[in-house]
Order: sequence, then C-alpha cells, then structure tokens
Amino acid sequence: MIEPMDKALETIETLLRKYGHVYQANLAEIVRTRWAQDPDDACRAVNNADWWDDRDSIAAVDLALDGGFSAQARADGQALRQALIRVYEYMQAYGQHNAEAELMVSQFNKWLTSHI
Repeated sequence: MIEPMDKALETIETLLRKYGHVYQANLAEIVRTRWAQDPDDACRAVNNADWWDDRDSIAAVDLALDGGFSAQARADGQALRQALIRVYEYMQAYGQHNAEAELMVSQFNKWLTSHI
C-alpha cells in the first residue's frame, strides 16, 4: 500500500524534530499544511534546494550518524529515506521534476535495498 503524502510528511517532520533538525522539520510542517489546502502548491514547495539540493537539505540529513549509529537511529534513517522517496513520487505525480531529487532518491533506494 502506498503511504499517503500527508503521512510521509508527518513522518519526516517527526523524525527531524526527534534529532534536533528544527528548521527542516518546520519545512515539512509547512508543506503538510499546504498539502491539505493545495496538493499542487505543496509539490511545488518540495521542489527546491531546502528539500534536495543543499548540504543542509532535508535529503542530506543522516539520522543514523546523528544518533550514533544505534539500531534505532539506523531504523529512523531508513524511515526518513522511505518517506522522502514517497514525497518524491508525489512530487513527480504532480508534474514536478528535479534532477538532484532524482539522484538522491536513486541513492536512497540503493541504500534501502542493501539495508544501509
């Protein structure tokens, strides 16, 4: 079953807050609010550097590293990647394309397949 966009955004926000990434968590919260009002607008909002392109972007966050590579931190890192993949899929479904996001999601899929 495909995870709904609002659930993926909630997961992202919760995990980022858990590890102290307040700015990035706030971005996810803003997009979740936009999603409820206008999915097209929300998908445009995630198609930017704050989500995918910057070294401080949401996609660049490594929860496993932040959590000292504990089992929980590694599981949270995988959950964050899965939620980001879902956001990317919705972004694409609403006509938004981002080459950096595509590269990041490709890497996330490789990591998830190899359980990294």
